[in-house]
Amino acid sequence: MSYETDDWQRVWDARMAGLERHFGKCDQTVLHAAIPFEFGLNMGGSPDVVMFSRYTTGKLYVTAGLIGSGQKPNSRGNYELAVVHQGDEDWGVGIICRLAYYTLDNVIDHGQTMDVAEATPEGSTIAALLFKRIADFEVLGKPANVICCIGITKDELEYALEQGTAKLFQRLPSGYLLTDLRRKSHLRR
Repeated sequence: MSYETDDWQRVWDARMAGLERHFGKCDQTVLHAAIPFEFGLNMGGSPDVVMFSRYTTGKLYVTAGLIGSGQKPNSRGNYELAVVHQGDEDWGVGIICRLAYYTLDNVIDHGQTMDVAEATPEGSTIAALLFKRIADFEVLGKPANVICCIGITKDELEYALEQGTAKLFQRLPSGYLLTDLRRKSHLRR
């Protein structure tokens, strides 16, 4: 799904309407990129990010610029990336902004994992991201969705690789979305 640049406001409004139907009214603060996503990674471009404080425990941060960007669609269409943190951590926002360019050439879909141990802050127990679809909607008549990036520990990643991510989802607390960089594993081995 790609739109003309002069359709920017119409696409933004449709994208935000879809997001707010699922997550409630977004917070007043929008993290606007100093250099727009369309300028590209080499120019330092980044997607805008919107916050939803009332959707879940913590803050849900969602990119707002991938749907309509020409990204490779996943099984449910174009998508935005999300992360949930308890406080005002910026690691997760940084990771979804960096992954935004990855989605132009690669697909991220529900149930996949990605090793990110090298990209986590010192002292973090997070070794990978587990991707979970948390919303489906339409933007200007085309299917769209939101994929949440959930930080998981090394043993949770190993479990997912051995048993499958569907079983890992069952072992996580119900509705779990939080990326806590210094948490203990949810697995009891």
